[in-house]
Amino acid sequence: MKRLDGKIALIVGGGSDGPPAPGEKLAIGNGRAIAIQCAREGATVMVADRNLTAAEDTVRAIGEEGGRAEAIACDLLDSEQCRKAVATTVTAFGALQVLVNNAAITDMTDVLGTGEDEFERIMRVNVRGYFTTTKFAMPEIARAGGGAIVNISSLAAYRSGAGSGVAYDTSKAALLALTRSCALTGAPQNVRVNSLLPGIINSTILRRYLGDQEIDFSSKIPARRLGTPWEIAKAAVFLLSDDASYVTGAELLVDGGVAAALT
Repeated sequence: MKRLDGKIALIVGGGSDGPPAPGEKLAIGNGRAIAIQCAREGATVMVADRNLTAAEDTVRAIGEEGGRAEAIACDLLDSEQCRKAVATTVTAFGALQVLVNNAAITDMTDVLGTGEDEFERIMRVNVRGYFTTTKFAMPEIARAGGGAIVNISSLAAYRSGAGSGVAYDTSKAALLALTRSCALTGAPQNVRVNSLLPGIINSTILRRYLGDQEIDFSSKIPARRLGTPWEIAKAAVFLLSDDASYVTGAELLVDGGVAAALT
């Protein structure tokens, strides 16, 4: 039996907007990998993304493997689109048991170089957007008998200075508090809410921001290599599955030991 058999999943940020890695047929970021992995584990998947074409590419990849999925446009800056993503999932598939909040935007500037409008925009997407989708999804998950929500945070919530900026770091730390509070609300309704914190991952977002730069991260990682989106996806599936039935309000680091090595 697959770990998400019979589950209906909404993956927000399930497209991909960066360049593919060498040898990749389709560019794989964390959100796309999570959507595909959920389908491989038996879930029916609604792929939501600001870029509808990117979401449709993920749906096509799932279909090629025999899975069932549909796509919807969802910009986290628009609360009505967040509501519609949840409602459309329930209408299309009959229920909702699983939500993954993955969509995010990043910055590379410090407190002195970041404009107030940019700081606010990043917080609106990376924090308020997750709050909004959770607010709409939690009652539906409870109505379906329970399920799980995973918020994709980051190692940057714990450790700054790895290339991300003040707004991104702040937003990812705020997600940890959002997750804990939502976990307390959801627990009596059998809705678990957890944070997943990727470290340095060879994903589309990293390649997009590196551009032509060649930086050797492996020497800074105890595991001596970058992580992959598939490793993030498999950790997400664990938190979403009944294997984690007594896990809520938790923070799961998937970083190759980086946080443990820093003092």
